[in-house]
Amino acid sequence: MKQTRFIPIEECNLQVREDANGQPSRTVVGHPIVYGVRSVNLTPWSDTRVVFEVLEPGCITQDVFDRSDVIYNNNHSTRIEDMIGRCYKGKGTLQIMPNERNVEISCDYPNTTVGNDTLEQIRLGNVFGMSFAFRDDWEDTENGVSYERTNETVDGKEVWIRHVKRIVELYDVANVTHPAYEQTDVATREQSEAIDKAIEAQMKRECGDDEAKKKAEEEAKAEEERKAAEEAAKREAEAKAKAEQEARELEEQEQRFREQRAMRLRAQHRRREIDIESLIY
Repeated sequence: MKQTRFIPIEECNLQVREDANGQPSRTVVGHPIVYGVRSVNLTPWSDTRVVFEVLEPGCITQDVFDRSDVIYNNNHSTRIEDMIGRCYKGKGTLQIMPNERNVEISCDYPNTTVGNDTLEQIRLGNVFGMSFAFRDDWEDTENGVSYERTNETVDGKEVWIRHVKRIVELYDVANVTHPAYEQTDVATREQSEAIDKAIEAQMKRECGDDEAKKKAEEEAKAEEERKAAEEAAKREAEAKAKAEQEARELEEQEQRFREQRAMRLRAQHRRREIDIESLIY
């Protein structure tokens, strides 16, 4: 399941790096992934619990960076023209530098419209939040993802911690303009419900309910298959729309060719008429 997480502003430290002379450069640095810091509430629709997520140190290994194709963009855009940088299997204009506390990125901004505009917005302080999209090993409830019930409460709701111990894929890192909005989209609500189900399943497992455990696993698998089917349908719809657009463009091109050819023929016919009139006189 692909997920996105916003990094608290005070932790991401997004800024334009100074050059050797102390002047602003085109190199932007930031921390889109931070370990040991609580996320925003992942289950804002739940009536019973609040769930914060904590990335455990070492949850994303060098091997993941080495085999991932990581895009740097704004607001997780998938458009080519919105790309700021890229790190494909450890190479590219985006540099990813993990350490014990966080993952730092460094990118020399391209001389493109989005690159220049974003760079200026960061310099002005209008863009300062970061986010990243990833997939964790949620099926491994021991070494991948686990849930911890705390003694805390928020507005009468019990507080749980979702511990991410292993990330298996990193999709992109992004500058974000309205991070709070990420908690209100449909995908996040579905993830919220999935987290609630995972906690219920863990509680039943801890009570030794093998039948409930099997049912929970089946439900989780069915949910994953449903999501995969939706993604496939979405990709098919996008491919169809693209094909239709290309067909329209081809038809328009052919129409222009026919019109140009007709104009040339009319011009040739007109020249012949003029030549005949000259011979008569």
